[in-house]
Amino acid sequence: MKKFFKFCLITGIVLGLLSLVVGLGAGMYYYIRLTRDLPQISRIGDYRPKGVTEIYSEDGALLAELYDEKRYPVSFEEIPLVVRNAFLAAEDSNFYEHPGIDVISIFRAVYTNLRHKGSKKQGASTITQQVVKSLLLTREKTYTRKAKEAILAYRLEKALTKDEILTIYLNEIFLGQTAHGVKAAAKVHFGKELNELTIGESAYMAGLPQRPSYYARPRNRQAAVERQGYVLNQMLRNKMISRQEYDSARKQELEIFPPKSNTFHKMPYFASHVAKVLEEKLKTISPGLTATNPGGFIVETTGSLEAYDLAQKSLRKGLREVDRRRGWRGPIEALEGKEAIEEFLRKQESEIGEELLPDKIYKGVVTSLNSGKKSVGVQVGAFEGTISLAKAKWAALNLIQNKKNGRERTRRISPRRLMKRGSVLEVSLDPQAVREEPYTDVGGKTPFVLDQTPQLQSAFSVSNALTGEIKALIGGFDYEQSVFNRATQGQLQPGSAFKPFIYLAAVDTLGYTPATIVPDSPISMRDGTGEFWTPKNYDHKFLGPITLRTALQRSRNVVSVHLLRKVGIDRGIKYARDLGISTRIDRNMSIALGTPEVKLVELVHSYSAFAGGGYLPELMVIKSVKDRDGNVILEQFPKHKQVIDEESAFIMANMMKGVVERGTAQILKKLERPVAGKTGTTNEQMDAWFVGYTPEWVAGAWVGFDRKKTIGRWETGGKAAAPIFLYFMQEFLKDEPELDFEIPNGVIPLKVNPYTGRLVSQDDPDGFLEYFKSGTEPTYSAADLEIPGDYLASDEF
Repeated sequence: MKKFFKFCLITGIVLGLLSLVVGLGAGMYYYIRLTRDLPQISRIGDYRPKGVTEIYSEDGALLAELYDEKRYPVSFEEIPLVVRNAFLAAEDSNFYEHPGIDVISIFRAVYTNLRHKGSKKQGASTITQQVVKSLLLTREKTYTRKAKEAILAYRLEKALTKDEILTIYLNEIFLGQTAHGVKAAAKVHFGKELNELTIGESAYMAGLPQRPSYYARPRNRQAAVERQGYVLNQMLRNKMISRQEYDSARKQELEIFPPKSNTFHKMPYFASHVAKVLEEKLKTISPGLTATNPGGFIVETTGSLEAYDLAQKSLRKGLREVDRRRGWRGPIEALEGKEAIEEFLRKQESEIGEELLPDKIYKGVVTSLNSGKKSVGVQVGAFEGTISLAKAKWAALNLIQNKKNGRERTRRISPRRLMKRGSVLEVSLDPQAVREEPYTDVGGKTPFVLDQTPQLQSAFSVSNALTGEIKALIGGFDYEQSVFNRATQGQLQPGSAFKPFIYLAAVDTLGYTPATIVPDSPISMRDGTGEFWTPKNYDHKFLGPITLRTALQRSRNVVSVHLLRKVGIDRGIKYARDLGISTRIDRNMSIALGTPEVKLVELVHSYSAFAGGGYLPELMVIKSVKDRDGNVILEQFPKHKQVIDEESAFIMANMMKGVVERGTAQILKKLERPVAGKTGTTNEQMDAWFVGYTPEWVAGAWVGFDRKKTIGRWETGGKAAAPIFLYFMQEFLKDEPELDFEIPNGVIPLKVNPYTGRLVSQDDPDGFLEYFKSGTEPTYSAADLEIPGDYLASDEF
């Protein structure tokens, strides 16, 4: 019996040892297989997450944030204790005690998963494990992945300190909407910096990781608040907050910002253009470098928020004036019945809130029609008010579409006849009655005016003519309606705004002067197809022999064709190229009339050479770019190149001053300061332009439809586009000194007869002071020249 017992004991020991060896061998084999392809922990040690690239105006306003993941990396010291404690309480209260793995939590998770028949319902990872899973592993819920996660978590705890691991976690974690990391979450959900968060707000954020996309939706706000309550309970249980702090946090009413998806916060047309230029600039630094990878750049631009707001206001004002001249299109819809009206207003009130903004167009519901027909009751959300029909006389002209030939015609009818209770109109605040910004007097009678969103579009650009810095760039009436940037992306026919290139070529290469006589008379020539082409003037008249100055001031088409034929097509194109026009220019005579399509920003920029004495600056929208460590990786300074001589630039500027003083842009005389420029109008008034400049600033406006059609019979560049320039410059230059263009040493002033261009006595009161390049001035008199009386009367000096 003893021998048998001894045999069993020895056999048991041997089998046990064999089992242990086999178990250890199997465990070692499994461990080797599990760890042979594990990621390197050094990847986390070198953690450099993607950051948000921020674009700022020159006056420090945040214009845009570019990102793949909205994240603002912060250091451990920058994260307040209350924020750290909230996440520890919610996710891993034993974080500073365990070695990266919480064994009790793992067993609890396994037990829960087995109860759910292997469906892996619970993970129960520590913060260290979550960092490993996020940065090194997939998110699949398998036991193999869990084992790898545990091994890597243990290794990570050996490689980094607890504070370093927690910092990575709080920078990496997704917290709903677009927020990655706690700093982004503070901005996105509360519009605050981390150090401004309360205990309640910190607990709310810490409750999000469990189901971030679900909790961040406004309709699930109650569930998110309940989760916040759980976090606060955990903080109290772990003695991270006092009972008083707990009670105060539970009572706090959270102000949570609604989800926002916009990347461009201010100056959107300008900021979106900067984003494109930034990508191009970063490629020159490193081929793989982009604004969002790795991101975290700080971009200082040349843009001015003040100039942009003024440009946008001027553009909208001018465009509304053109649109109103086209007539009122009537109510945009009709609501039938009291319930439909109330439902419309309830929904609108939730969207608008308790404030109205000036210059913004709203949908207003007609609530009453008075018997005197002088006003109409209108309601916008919670704001009740009236529209004075006396201030809506423009609306008496109604636009009708003739479907037979596609042409538009108008008829006059009282706008009151087209309104009824429930009619939805476009309205805005009366600028003469409302001075506050924003308007918040919900209980009072809100003064509205009838308005409508223009069907037309417009673009505007203003830059420093000496440095090339773009201060404002507007690509349309409203970025929210259309993100297409007509200032930088649109290719538009400039009409007569292209003519200065042709005139410059004549002055430079033919020796023409402003007093040179040129023919404004019928001309025909064969085009590229062999057909005869007969260009005409806008007024279908011919003035006969006139001076070059008069031809430019009055924008005579036939003269431009004559000049191009003299200088040659290739030379005319070369001058446009030299002054910065990069778009396609076909080799035909019609370019004399401005048929090539150009980008507004380039055409405006080209006029800088006339303002800057022949020097064309390089266009700039970015001043500097810093990386996330504060190192300047890109810095730009003004650069110039001389494209024409100083004398020619002055001669052109002086002639273009005449466009304002005596020509097609006389509306700009209201500025009461030296201004030069050129209007442009294409066939059938489909495009209207004005590009103008002072000795320091150059700006231009375009008005037209995206799908080409006539703006209106009399809507020329001087009437439709020049007012936008006027409204902008009246405010932009109001505190600036009046500067005139400097006369170069090589330019001689002499008095001439304004009709013949010939010299007159320098004390002749009827003589016109003209400027000539030295060596080109006239040396003869016109005392015996007979000038027809009707020809003299037809001109405008």
